[in-house]
Amino acid sequence: MNNIPELLAPAGDADCAFAAFDNGADAIYAGLPKFSARDKSNNFTVSELSKISAYAKKCNKKVYLALNTLAKESELEEFFNYLSEVEQMGIDAIIVQDIGIVWMIRQFFPNMEIHGSTQMGIHNSAGIETAAKMGLSRVILERQVTIKELELIVKKSNLEVEVFAHGALCSSLSGNCLFSSSIGGWSGNRGRCKQPCRRRYYSKEGKNGFFFSPDDLYTLDLIPELITTGVRSIKIEGRLKKADYVTRAVSAYRMVLDASDNKISNGKISPDILGKAKMILSGSPGRKWSSGFYTEESMENLINYKSPGVSGMLCAEVIGSSPRGFTVKISRDLKKGDRIRIQPRSGDEGPQMTITAMNKDREKVNRSKKGDVIYIPFNQIVQKGSLVYKVGDTAQKSIRSIKSLPEYINPNIVDINIKINSEGFIISLPGFPDIKTWTGKLKIEPASKHSLSESVIQDSFISTKEKMIKTGIIKVTIEGDLFLPSSSLKKLRREFWETIAPSILQQNNNNIKENGIFDFMRIHSLSMGKNEESEQDRDVFITDPERKKDKKTRQRSSKLDKAIHIMPLSSYNKNCEEILLPYFRNEFALDKLKSDIEEAYNTGIRRFRITSLFHISILNKYKDVIISAAYPLPVSNSLTARQLMDLGIDKVQGWIEMEKEALINLVYFSPLPVEIYRYGRPHIFTSRADIEVEGEISDSHGVKFIVKKDSESGLNSLYGNKVFKIPNIENTSGCFDYSNAEPGETATSDFNFSADWV
Repeated sequence: MNNIPELLAPAGDADCAFAAFDNGADAIYAGLPKFSARDKSNNFTVSELSKISAYAKKCNKKVYLALNTLAKESELEEFFNYLSEVEQMGIDAIIVQDIGIVWMIRQFFPNMEIHGSTQMGIHNSAGIETAAKMGLSRVILERQVTIKELELIVKKSNLEVEVFAHGALCSSLSGNCLFSSSIGGWSGNRGRCKQPCRRRYYSKEGKNGFFFSPDDLYTLDLIPELITTGVRSIKIEGRLKKADYVTRAVSAYRMVLDASDNKISNGKISPDILGKAKMILSGSPGRKWSSGFYTEESMENLINYKSPGVSGMLCAEVIGSSPRGFTVKISRDLKKGDRIRIQPRSGDEGPQMTITAMNKDREKVNRSKKGDVIYIPFNQIVQKGSLVYKVGDTAQKSIRSIKSLPEYINPNIVDINIKINSEGFIISLPGFPDIKTWTGKLKIEPASKHSLSESVIQDSFISTKEKMIKTGIIKVTIEGDLFLPSSSLKKLRREFWETIAPSILQQNNNNIKENGIFDFMRIHSLSMGKNEESEQDRDVFITDPERKKDKKTRQRSSKLDKAIHIMPLSSYNKNCEEILLPYFRNEFALDKLKSDIEEAYNTGIRRFRITSLFHISILNKYKDVIISAAYPLPVSNSLTARQLMDLGIDKVQGWIEMEKEALINLVYFSPLPVEIYRYGRPHIFTSRADIEVEGEISDSHGVKFIVKKDSESGLNSLYGNKVFKIPNIENTSGCFDYSNAEPGETATSDFNFSADWV
């Protein structure tokens, strides 16, 4: 088949990277110790990633770096330093969630290619249009896009589109999950998700189960359809997995992608190819396979709440535990070297370990079989009754050592203009105007037989003998028929490079300093103190006119007469001053949304509140509107505010996960007025998947949540039982959201405001 997409594989460490390349991946994506959405993976050091990049170049492969978390104001300088180092590594693209980091890259590292992370939440062609305005070259789509929607999105888009094809799924819309953050500050938007979606929950009606834990994504059968859509890249999830998983997943998908035309007919892969690929995948422990959100049917059955939300093969049950180890009864063979997860029945996160020793009847053994009672040493107490899942085979070690690999060398590309006459050589460097023209004076005799040629001069000067300098375009002008012995030409070439090379390297270092951190800090400080109060800094309150209001609500509303009255687009009335736009609209619903916005505009509405990037490209046609950015569109630093300002936004709302100090820093540096979400019950999880419960639920610790289903959008959302409430911050306006909360509720939480957003 034509237009075979790139096969992109995860690499949590060097062994995974080698496994990916050896088994047919076209590219890998990896992380560094900070700012990665997979903080728990091993990740690479800067030196290791440089070596992997150099190795990939030799193999004609690509390396993408995931710097895909939200950044606090206090972290921007460190982020910049990361990017300064990465720029020298030959990385093929940076995967980014925070649009403030997009602004930083475009401003200071313009040659870097940027891919929009799935955490950006882009799920339709309007979102891709906004991404193009910001200078992205590729968008990794939201996972919750159907294959029919995908086909239309790619057709309308002018950027590369990447999609997930295999691995674990998040059941919430990407970037819209604050589930983990709400129960302890461990933010999925910072790479530290504790996976509360995999736990058991209990409804008031007595039903219990794993209501938010989806099956794993598998698309071998869908590969012909994915190819037909025109996607540029298909991605395997799994930076937390080891090399054995990468080997199997990459091998299986490579086999299907490489199937020749006569192996695929009528959009179906031949049974022999598909069977072999499935057999390869089946050896990798995981959850039940599904088509994820790609089909309506799969979306409805994606979550089997009766099954534990655990990855791996069930192999044993814990029947005894002590501080030094635990005893299990084996139901499926386990061996020394296997990686296991010990999973409490509650569904709470359990520890993972590699089995380094096993005892049967106090005798050391290397293997166990069904029915055996085995003791496994472990320096952590585990709960009796916990289930033991095998999550990986003995870790594969590559025969290559990353320590022995050279780091990537990023040479200076130097163009040369060479002019030759009877008096000698005159050489200038057009890319380095501050370096003086070099003159090599010598008498050059007229040619009697063999004249100097342009190609001879180019071949001579192409070698610099300096690793950090590489010649680019060599332009040669020769006045007359001249002759020069090769020994004289080599000597002159050597003198030129010995003289010029230090100046090139020194000027390059000066340029880095000039355009480096000091320049960044200067631009960063331009907006300090600029966030002055204005008409747009009035408090705002959000209401839904279709909800019945009690006396307290009416009284509270009367106290906010001077505030801006906001209503949803779906149900606004004549009292509305600003319209709140929906944060999710699939591709087929876009035209209706645009029509509804047009109708609101024609009724006189001039204020719109965007909650997703895709709104920006829709509102660009209206030149006289005031646009505010609000939850769940994240603004955690001033560069994000600056990026939004460049896109026509007038006011931003501070990200609700942030602690007090981070919010204050945002307010101080932001070039736009900042609004603070002060009161309300925002959604902390939203999914297109069918969820079996509605109303109040609780976890095994008694923490309560509320599940609501929206028939219009088809979304199922989770809310905290407690109302979000924080105090005023100086020089900001406040947002009071009564769409899901009543005024004066006493059960409140300040989220991470008085703690730390980690």
